[in-house]
Amino acid sequence: MTDTTRIRRMAQAASSPPTDRRLVPRSSTLTGFVEEVARVGGVSIAELEPITPLVVRTENSLYRITILEPRGRRILVQGGAYFPESTPAELEGSSLGGSLLKQGWIGPGLRMEISSEGKRVVTSRVRSMEIREDEGLPGPF
Repeated sequence: MTDTTRIRRMAQAASSPPTDRRLVPRSSTLTGFVEEVARVGGVSIAELEPITPLVVRTENSLYRITILEPRGRRILVQGGAYFPESTPAELEGSSLGGSLLKQGWIGPGLRMEISSEGKRVVTSRVRSMEIREDEGLPGPF
């Protein structure tokens, strides 16, 4: 191979697009995340009434959640390793475990993100959730 041929090949290689394409999983893109959330469904706590009780089962734990202030995402949560007692917290939302978060949302297949006392807890994936109309805070008030 002559020097001229070698230089031509090097120039062609430098100007052609790289063959090593690193693909990002679709669920890691904004479009993919929106599609996944729409596909699995779920509930926005902003649409629930105060004192609404929820039972959420994740892959590893069972959580009892009482909605205190729906628009502010304030809840009482009990369950899992981090909330052995009923604890005031904020339901930040749900994610696939990455940086995309649907605020104030709980959905099957997603991980809840709950903040309390300056710490954020990311749960394992939600398997099921149920609104328990017959269970609320003890009363009468």
